[in-house]
Order: sequence, then C-alpha cells, then structure tokens
Amino acid sequence: MARDKKDNNPLIIFLSGVLRGILRIYVYIAYRPKIIYESRETRKYIKHNPVIFIPNHVSAQDGPVCYFLFPNSALMVAKDWYEKKWIRFAIYSRPAISLDRHNLDTAWIKDAVAMIKDGKNVFIFPEGHTNKTGEIADFKAGFAMLSVMTKAPVVPLYINGEYNVLLGKRLRIYVGEPRDLSSEGKGMNSVYLNGECERFRNIVVAMKNKYD
Repeated sequence: MARDKKDNNPLIIFLSGVLRGILRIYVYIAYRPKIIYESRETRKYIKHNPVIFIPNHVSAQDGPVCYFLFPNSALMVAKDWYEKKWIRFAIYSRPAISLDRHNLDTAWIKDAVAMIKDGKNVFIFPEGHTNKTGEIADFKAGFAMLSVMTKAPVVPLYINGEYNVLLGKRLRIYVGEPRDLSSEGKGMNSVYLNGECERFRNIVVAMKNKYD
C-alpha cells in the first residue's frame, strides 16, 4: 500500500515531520553516516533519474537510515512493520510501499511502478530479511520484475552495518553504478529473473569484498 490519500491531516503531517526531523538528526549524530558513490556520474544520475536501490540487509535500522539519507525515495516496508502504529505515524504523508512477505502479494508492484513513474526512487531489500551471518543471502526477484516493468536501472548498495553510537567505526554506505538488466532473454520468466538475481547478488558481494 502506498501513501493513503486520506493521510492529509495537517496536524499529524506537522508532528510526524517533527519526529522525522529529530530522527534524522539522531542518525547523523549517532552513526556519522558517509555515502560513498563509485563516481560523480553515479551521484549525478541518481539525483536526476528514478532508480531501484537494492541494499544488503544487516539490521532493522537499514530501512530508516536509507529513508533519511536518500531523499526522494520510497521505502519498501514489510506489512507486519507497516501496520505498527508508530511506523505509520513516522512515515505519515511520505512515500512508502507495504509488502506482505509471508503471503503471495502482487499489489506492491503496482504501487512501486507508480512511484517510479512519479520520479521517485524505490528501495527494495532483495534478501527479504535481515542477515546477521556476514554473508549475503540469495536475492528475491521483486527488484528485477520492477525494473522490467519500468525500465528503471538498478543501483546496488553495500551497507557496512557499523551501527556504532557515537564511538567506533562510522556507518558507510557504498553506492554502485546504475545498471540496466541484461537484454538477452529479457522478460518476466523465472529463468531470466533468477539469473538477474544471481547477477546482482554477485555485484553486491563483490562490493562487500572490496570495501570490508
């Protein structure tokens, strides 16, 4: 579910905006995040074109942090989290997409396509869950399906997972080059989509090996 058109209460919009401002300040002070782009061209392209971000997923904090650090982006939120009242309040009037990760859910793709067409970036965590093993799990095909439908390029991200409050290593997010899906055999068939999942997972793994 994208933003509800009824989410237009001025008071709640104001209060949720204040909360987001406080949380944004906390993120910058506590984690001292640094975004590192592979090139200036990458940063410039993302600033002016909608893309599909696919980060690795090491913590429940990944989503909120990315939400604050990357403007003009819609975040994919698991339905069981999206339905929590404090989450709904925090993202009130802001672009977000609910995804039921426990049942067959295709409604999210319609919302995500609309976000891309509206010029917004979309964040999808392709592992589908947090992974604290240090390894990057197999990717699910949602991001590839969205790219096929919108032709938006895919941008791999690597989050180093250093959520150290005030002390210790600072949080770093490495942003890869925007990449189109492979043209050969392109379509919505499972063989193609699974191949793209493996291809982009290998890219994120390579980023992890390079920057860790």
